[in-house]
Amino acid sequence: MIKGKDKKKSPDYVKAFHNDYVITIGRHPRFSWVTHTDKDYMYFLYITRTEKNFVSKNTAHVGSFNILCHQQTFYDYHHLMLVIEPILSEYVLESEKIFHICMLVQELEYQCEDPLHKEASGE
Repeated sequence: MIKGKDKKKSPDYVKAFHNDYVITIGRHPRFSWVTHTDKDYMYFLYITRTEKNFVSKNTAHVGSFNILCHQQTFYDYHHLMLVIEPILSEYVLESEKIFHICMLVQELEYQCEDPLHKEASGE
């Protein structure tokens, strides 16, 4: 299952689920203190794994925990797209699924710039 934030406007993140992994790729306006790039947006990649474990040593209560497997910041879209496939390959073995996730990531960059999209969606 794959989803994005809000289909009415350009998404701020996309999220993909694969087995126990949750892959989240987000876009955020560049922070003012980031001066080594002139790009408008920064990108973040988070891969977490859901794991069940005991809540404490003294009880039999089991809880779900999100374990951070990978986290990386990218200062432009181009750099993200250059390295996303090898990173995803470590967690997702199906190349079709990797391709689909990469196509979703393109929505972060291109949906907000596409004048036909803006016209069709009424933005």
